[in-house]
Amino acid sequence: MEYKDYYKILGIERNASQEEIKKKYRKLARTCHPDMCKNDPTAEKRFKEINEAHEVLGDPEKRQRYDALGNNWQEGQSFRPPPGFENIFSEDMFSPKRGRTGARSFSFEFGPGAQGGAGRGAFSDFFESLFGDSGLDRQFEHRSPSPKGSDLESEITISLQDAHRGGSKEILLQGPGGEKRLNVKIPENAYDGMKIRLAGQGNRGHGGSGDLYLKIKVNPDPRYKLEGSDIVVDIPVTPWDAALGTTIEVETLDGKLSLKIPPGVSSGQRLRLKGKGLAHKGDLFAQIRIVTPKRMSSEEKRLFAELKKVSSFKAE
Repeated sequence: MEYKDYYKILGIERNASQEEIKKKYRKLARTCHPDMCKNDPTAEKRFKEINEAHEVLGDPEKRQRYDALGNNWQEGQSFRPPPGFENIFSEDMFSPKRGRTGARSFSFEFGPGAQGGAGRGAFSDFFESLFGDSGLDRQFEHRSPSPKGSDLESEITISLQDAHRGGSKEILLQGPGGEKRLNVKIPENAYDGMKIRLAGQGNRGHGGSGDLYLKIKVNPDPRYKLEGSDIVVDIPVTPWDAALGTTIEVETLDGKLSLKIPPGVSSGQRLRLKGKGLAHKGDLFAQIRIVTPKRMSSEEKRLFAELKKVSSFKAE
């Protein structure tokens, strides 16, 4: 009979803690899964050995009985049971705990793809020799979850209005099963780099599909500049309105608003409209840009020349 060194199979020391056994098993179950090693003909056998080793070492009681083999485990692949072996693994010693109904129940944990429901074929002869003849009911009440498919990431472009107000946007997914249309909910105050998670829309796996993450890209609007949740809008103002003051209309994401320009405003100065920024979480800043006429009539030129003569203002 071939001896199975479960500690060697999992790559752990014999004094490893139960937590160390659990972590190592999970790591091996992921990396050695047949679906992850399709080009390795030994992957399925290796995967079954890992599950069998964890079935014993992951259960403190089974591990104790396995360790009861003593020094015989060091004798290599030719396993010779120690004296009293039959008593060590007798029905009385290995009888399962009974519930109130008297029914026997076992909980065997298998990794992804393990043939837990296939009866004795899921274990080696060595395992069967230790545990299979003790009257076990192969009642697999718990199995480790199979691995999900991998996540996917894509990009979705939205307008500044969508980022401001939120809403929904339809996208088209191309996959092995054909095309699929989905409505994506855009949250208010969306920003460049924000990710929207679509559960179960990633690659498929035995344990279910992964998720799809949509990375948001806000399409620039030539009228506005984003500074976090604040919005900056450029406001052209004539020299006389800048000098005398006036009231103008400003186009915001919520429509037009009246803005009072104070007398003596300077080019580059910002006037704040509180709470009128992106999703009302930021502010809107009207940035003054004083513009002069490129073409002037003779009368306009005369008046500017007269202003130059009488004005004491000097640019600094």
